[in-house]
Amino acid sequence: MGQGRYHHLSWLHGVEVFEADIRSHSFGRHSHEGFAIGAITAGVGGYRFRGADVLLPAGSLSLMNPDEAHTGHAASGALRYDMVYASEDAVRALLDLPRLSGFSEVAPEDRGRDLAGRLSRLTHCLRTKGGPDRRLAIEEGLHAVLGAAFVRHGAADLRPAGAERRAIAQLRERIAAAVEEGSPLSLGDLAAGIGLHPSYLVRSVRRSTGLTPHALVIQRRVGRARDLLLRGMPAAQVAAEAGFSDQAHMIRLFRRHYGVTPGALIAH
Repeated sequence: MGQGRYHHLSWLHGVEVFEADIRSHSFGRHSHEGFAIGAITAGVGGYRFRGADVLLPAGSLSLMNPDEAHTGHAASGALRYDMVYASEDAVRALLDLPRLSGFSEVAPEDRGRDLAGRLSRLTHCLRTKGGPDRRLAIEEGLHAVLGAAFVRHGAADLRPAGAERRAIAQLRERIAAAVEEGSPLSLGDLAAGIGLHPSYLVRSVRRSTGLTPHALVIQRRVGRARDLLLRGMPAAQVAAEAGFSDQAHMIRLFRRHYGVTPGALIAH
């Protein structure tokens, strides 16, 4: 085995994420209690499934339904892949679906490597340390993966996103208050506060603003940091007051939003 990571999301019952790094290792015949949604990021994966041998080069998807027996191995010298394991109950709860039909293909085409990209962004969030909005970013990443997987490859029928102007105005107010207080935010908390399901909230916010709730939070934190800096507050204190994990975190996001570091901000 290589240096993989296995993420257990303790606050989301029935969800785990595996960043696999496999070298000269084989998995015997087995099955999973829930869904397994993955993408090969490097190398070639192989397994025996439904009586056939399957090879998956980099960029391929691997979508397994619960209780489907299969083997697994690295068909090349090294194999890396990202995989979400989610129970049926977890998927139904996260996507607000009364039922699931499962995946019809085990290795469907991933146009533009969209689902693979979503998986990669999710694992990036999981590797990112600290910060009050880390959980929010992970939850959004998971919703993005599950929504794409089950709508495109599992015939799921999600509730269409609405404009929800009043709810989004309330969301902005809640974000502003939390940033002012320096409080952590989660998708579940934000959705519960305005009476919408988290999955529907993410889709509706994106439809109306072009952003996700997490992006709105970061935008608000950066704006607060700018205001505090212009008042003459020291950068280290600003980072803490605005809710960043540390000063380096604030500087990185400040530059991303404004194109300059906080040190280039000049009040006249």
